[in-house]
Amino acid sequence: MPVASLSGSGAVPAPLTCAVVDDELLPRLAVVKALRQHPGLRCVGQFESLEALKETLELLPDVLLLDIGIGQANGLEYFKALPEPPLTVFITSHPEFAVESFEAAAFDYIVKPLTDERFARVAARLLDHQLLRHKAALYELHVGAEFISIREGHRTSRVLVQDIVYLEALDNYTRIHTAQRRYLTLANLRDLCEQLPAARFLRIHRTYAVAVAKVSQLAGSSVVVDGWELPVGRTYRAQVAEALL
Repeated sequence: MPVASLSGSGAVPAPLTCAVVDDELLPRLAVVKALRQHPGLRCVGQFESLEALKETLELLPDVLLLDIGIGQANGLEYFKALPEPPLTVFITSHPEFAVESFEAAAFDYIVKPLTDERFARVAARLLDHQLLRHKAALYELHVGAEFISIREGHRTSRVLVQDIVYLEALDNYTRIHTAQRRYLTLANLRDLCEQLPAARFLRIHRTYAVAVAKVSQLAGSSVVVDGWELPVGRTYRAQVAEALL
């Protein structure tokens, strides 16, 4: 699948604050050491228990790096009970909780022992996520009949609706793909699709909506739209087939 570069402007976002919680000293220090290799991640504390975390930090950091078994406590249950959890990466010896953690919307899951290569991949994803959120915050959106106005900092771009190839959900914001470039908006995909002409755009996946006129091929579990191959979600297949065949 082609990947275009993300355009945009604005200052580099502040480092993500991170806290490490593990009742074992050596694995905890290994995470702290790994964090130091990534300037965009700043460790604000290492803790041997959830109680120590709560007593020391008045506010939770941007990122929690948690073990599952922390003494008598359960890091996954703690995470699931948080009303507004931060980005959370589980680093644990228990692979059997991976599916449950992702269903609970954990950011990532690492099975010990931690390696520099594996942590580097997580760090890259965390920093990319932070950069996207930072860039999205610079955008304002107005949807008209034939164009979308997107303000990025002091610059306003007018995107013709007919130039949109597809829309991609990224958390609570949306990336708009055209043949020329990509844009970010703070609108989520569902809300944006409701504002665009219904006959011209089709939701094909929980992550994607496409411009119907740009679809050149339908192959059951995927569509080709202006040269880009995108997946069709199982729950959308009947609707997509009816609209395109």
